[in-house]
Amino acid sequence: MQIERNRNEVTITGNIKSIEDSLQIKDSINSVLEQGVRSIHINIMDSFSMTSTVIGFLMKLVNHDKIPLSISVCDNRLYVLLEELNLLQTFNVRQTSIT
Repeated sequence: MQIERNRNEVTITGNIKSIEDSLQIKDSINSVLEQGVRSIHINIMDSFSMTSTVIGFLMKLVNHDKIPLSISVCDNRLYVLLEELNLLQTFNVRQTSIT
């Protein structure tokens, strides 16, 4: 998995599958927030899954820290997973295609 940061945007390439991946995502998002950004957009390019650790961290950002969040997912399987967990609205998820 690779992560790129740009202002208030984090782009994740590769599958999100391990605790190490979760820690990388958390550190990257926290690094963006430390720069004074007050909203985050996450692009998930090709992961078909997301660990419960990442979901919990994102829930904390939205519900406790009140950070506006939006997520673009390219893989339909991840979109369906987030839909089944009733997180589409909470995370402002939209399905996109790889450009």
